[in-house]
Amino acid sequence: MARPTGSAVLALALGVTSVALPAHAATAGQSAVVSQDCASGGRIQETVVNDTAQPTTFTVDWPGTGTWSARVAARDSGHFSFSKPSGTAYTLHTTTPQGYDDTVGGTLDCSTALHALVSMDCPRNADGSAPAAHRLRMTLDNRTAGAPTFSVAWPGRSGSPWTVTVPAMSGDTSLLWTVPNGTPYTFDTTAGSWSHHESGTATCGTAPGTPGMNARSLLTTGTIITGLNGAGGRYDGTAKSVRIPALAVTGSGTVIATMDARVDGNSDLGGGTNNIQIAMSRSTDGGATFTAPAIIAHAPTTGEGYGDSSLLVDRTTGTVYCFFTYAPKVGVGYTGSTAGDTTATATTNTHIRYITSTDAGASWSAPVDLNPQVRQAGWAGMLAASGHGVQLASGRLAQPMVYHDAAGDHASNIYSDDHGVTWRAGASAAVGFNESKTIQRSTGKVVQNLRADAGGNRWYTTASDTGAADVASAYGAAWNSGLLDPACNGDEVSYLKPTEVDAAGHPLLTATAILSNAAGQSTRRDITVRISHDDGAGWPHEVVLKAGSGGYSTTAVLNDGTVGDLYESNAGGIVYTGFTLGWVESA
Repeated sequence: MARPTGSAVLALALGVTSVALPAHAATAGQSAVVSQDCASGGRIQETVVNDTAQPTTFTVDWPGTGTWSARVAARDSGHFSFSKPSGTAYTLHTTTPQGYDDTVGGTLDCSTALHALVSMDCPRNADGSAPAAHRLRMTLDNRTAGAPTFSVAWPGRSGSPWTVTVPAMSGDTSLLWTVPNGTPYTFDTTAGSWSHHESGTATCGTAPGTPGMNARSLLTTGTIITGLNGAGGRYDGTAKSVRIPALAVTGSGTVIATMDARVDGNSDLGGGTNNIQIAMSRSTDGGATFTAPAIIAHAPTTGEGYGDSSLLVDRTTGTVYCFFTYAPKVGVGYTGSTAGDTTATATTNTHIRYITSTDAGASWSAPVDLNPQVRQAGWAGMLAASGHGVQLASGRLAQPMVYHDAAGDHASNIYSDDHGVTWRAGASAAVGFNESKTIQRSTGKVVQNLRADAGGNRWYTTASDTGAADVASAYGAAWNSGLLDPACNGDEVSYLKPTEVDAAGHPLLTATAILSNAAGQSTRRDITVRISHDDGAGWPHEVVLKAGSGGYSTTAVLNDGTVGDLYESNAGGIVYTGFTLGWVESA
């Protein structure tokens, strides 16, 4: 995607509320859409589209404010964004050398950017059965510059109404009720002139008439993990820290979740005792129940660490890959690695390793070390970016990774064109960036959704080749999306069911995408999900899954079309949520 010149910040948008002024001239294959984003603090965005066979330059003039230009490649788009306070009036005049000439004006209105959403906490008993009662939870989301007081009324309920003041650009989940399964509810929520009505039945599941979103903790510091590796052999016990979620769904519908069991403390790989192991929990009933967590990969000794797992499913063969980073000893993590040794036995740098499963995670292979295949001699730290990889429409498997060399941190990928027999290192997608996710748009273009070392926002970059090269080829300049992000690993995934494949078993293409991240400006908080139906050009639907502190998150689409989101909750360890697109879009 093109990067405009000038002082405008590139961004993606949420919500289309602009007003078109009289148009001047239309040009076939060229267009511009203006939209507004209140979820990231108040932004006006224009997305320009060049659906022609030749590159062009879009020029945007805001009278009295400035003029900006973007060189947009053939069949590509560019993005102009302006951070402004609510109430700002704007007029954007857009032209191209081919004769496109249009003016759009409006007023940025974030005065009522409020949400009230009902969900269910759905834990299971130790024997897997459902308890007789669950917690019904109200999430209040305030994306305005003020601090409104919400009034939540449940007619006939003792204590109703309840009032909660929510700070600017924040959320609140303090309102909850423990109720028997099947309890009907009705909520009337107001804040000034804003109001919202919702009713249904307090039941776990995502069927119509239920809250539409369920949550449950899969792993906490108090959860027993089977098969931990200790000095005396395997044992069952707990980990002092649990972090780094990864999530995937197989073609048969099995949901696989993996995560770090940091046995002795919260240090990253190479730090503390370096005793980190990969735990897994899986579901064969669409996320309703999960197995107890068990270790599926651990290093030979407790002084060596396995962590930062990422899952990738080959839709053609059904093989599941679990990538992770290997830290060979205390002091040698990503920041303690040195360049030079590319062997599988190197003890001076981190390695990427993987295990595979051909039975939907029921059993796993021995680890394979990729240092000899993918590490370059000039790289120091190297890690598998946690969460998930992707299979592209060509059949290529791509797993995001990070490496450090003399230029700094690079977001990149490793890839395979022979169903995992061999792996190669792809091109650097961007310098100064860390963990990323690879997404293929409906056009076939491959983009990286990036975590910036400097924090502040999510960034993007696009592979220059839409053909066989994609992640192996050069990328364009990285650009700031304007979506809030506090330097935290987030996720973006195409909305495709695991069964949506072509005759060769390769995933189809779609313009619908789901983005999940901790949407704080400088602190890891407010796990937020957004939905786009236009290849990420705009994000008109967003909800807060978890208000308050929260970290890494990752998503996957289930066979029935529901979405699973696995995230770090400082209050609840690793939490799995299931929700429908309709639940998000109704907010």
